[in-house]
Amino acid sequence: MGARRRNAPGAVQMIGVPKLRSNLGLSNGEIAAKLIEIRTLAEMAGQPFYEYMAYEKAAASIENAPPLAELVASGKHLRLPGIGKKIGAVIEQLLKTGTAEPLEVLHKRFPPTILEVLNVDGIGTKSAAMLFDKFGIASLDDLERALREGRLDDAPRLGVKTLANWRRNLLAYKARVLRTPLARARSIAREVMDYMAEGPPVHRLLPAGSMRRQEVTVGDIDLVCTAEDPQAVIARFASWERAEAVLAEGSTKASIWLAGGLQIDLRVLPPHVYGNLLQHFTGSRGHNIKVREYAVRKGLRVSENGILDLASGGIFTTAEEAEVYAHMGMDFIAPELRSGLDEVDLALKGTLPKLVEIEDVRGDLHMHTTWSDGRDELEEMIEAAAARGYEYHAISDHSPGRGRFGLSAQRMREQKDVIESLRGNYAIHTLHASEVDVLEDGSLDYSDEVLAQFDLVIASIHTGFHESRDAITRRIVRACENPYVTIIGHPTGRRFGEFEGYEFDLNAVFSAAARTGTALEIDGQAPRLDLSGTMARHAATFGVTFALDSDAHRVEALEGVELALGQARRAGLTKDQILNAKPLPELLNFIRTKRSRH
Repeated sequence: MGARRRNAPGAVQMIGVPKLRSNLGLSNGEIAAKLIEIRTLAEMAGQPFYEYMAYEKAAASIENAPPLAELVASGKHLRLPGIGKKIGAVIEQLLKTGTAEPLEVLHKRFPPTILEVLNVDGIGTKSAAMLFDKFGIASLDDLERALREGRLDDAPRLGVKTLANWRRNLLAYKARVLRTPLARARSIAREVMDYMAEGPPVHRLLPAGSMRRQEVTVGDIDLVCTAEDPQAVIARFASWERAEAVLAEGSTKASIWLAGGLQIDLRVLPPHVYGNLLQHFTGSRGHNIKVREYAVRKGLRVSENGILDLASGGIFTTAEEAEVYAHMGMDFIAPELRSGLDEVDLALKGTLPKLVEIEDVRGDLHMHTTWSDGRDELEEMIEAAAARGYEYHAISDHSPGRGRFGLSAQRMREQKDVIESLRGNYAIHTLHASEVDVLEDGSLDYSDEVLAQFDLVIASIHTGFHESRDAITRRIVRACENPYVTIIGHPTGRRFGEFEGYEFDLNAVFSAAARTGTALEIDGQAPRLDLSGTMARHAATFGVTFALDSDAHRVEALEGVELALGQARRAGLTKDQILNAKPLPELLNFIRTKRSRH
């Protein structure tokens, strides 16, 4: 009997296990994972079924138990179902030392990394043990190398089809566990959609899934469309030159894998169910569960194939996604709101927010030029911003703290003169701004005398990332309290693949921003998306105003405002909460109001 993959350590981390921590740092979930590791390795080692299954039962028993440290201290852990003296002693060892004798014995037989191999669909414990014993395969890297080199081609009981399936499933697993930043996924999606548009006729080709919900990272790209000749469309998709492998190819669905670990799925749908399928494949799991639960209370069953009336047996299908919600008595729920929080309740009450739209954005307040670290000239950035139809924008090059490309106070005055001389040459009002460093004591990189000369100021942390949570909090709060600071730039400092962001007291910072009339930026620069939709939603409860900016360092990056907009919509923000959705006189009044308070 193969180990159930949902419990294999390294495959899926015990979803839903409460983080109840012992005195020595192990939570109930972590101890349960150790027990499952023993269970899996014991099966590999050929131990009797009843022995290794006892560990699985014990793991299930403690998942939702009270903190084990307290139970063990009183001996009450032995009263839990499936935990006798033997496994009880193992639990005590795990609590005291982080390991246990049975686990150490099994690690002498198998390295812990062998559990990685079980993440590949089609490889169970017996196959994993065989691969280790005969071929020395002890990790996913080992397996990938062996498949690539053909070392398993002549292995007994491993046919061509089995190995082909393992290769595909290994790629599929790598695609599942990797998360791709939204900006990169959007670029790839546009590329493949352009490619599809040049082939057999395809209609209503749209991204679904996490990309359509504007999540900051995506696991894969889901595309849906309709077509007169689905098989021809599928064939073209599977033939894309960027595809490293075709994971699946059927009559209405195909999956390809790109170098770097991104999977793209395409579904070609009949027109009459397009709306049902688009709704199903867009919603997060939590959202779809809430929709289904409500439908059941109304005597309906919702699926990607339609809405079944349980009483009459009739099925409602539609080409339009909005009609799926209307059929259940709900307002249409924007894709970005389908997170499984309160959106269904709000849709039923008719109280969903009217989300900010790209047409509401009147300007971009954060962009750089060759005066500091930008790639394009000041005039090029002005012209490009005007071409986007903005009423205004701000040139916000860096202060001196950014080293060789930071501008001295004198250079900033020179830039101000140039900007003023160019006003009237373009159909846009250019504001003179600066992205000013917040220093380690919370003061700014320019004196107040210099700050007062800017039309607006963005204050950002670029150094001292590893300071304590309290220190970072004090720095941001002090920056908010400076009368000349209009916006706190990229508030967490994160950059995908480089830095997860510094920690600070969210409530203290959000409260200070609201109290002082300081806007918080939703930075749409591809590596940032900072604040995220989740954080912005929380900040909005404090009454914060937000700025949706590109932080562009070149003309092409001005489209980052669209990424910032996606996070604002995920947060449920309306145009009234967005600083740069205000007409220019109101924006300037916002700045003056804060400065006049001090």
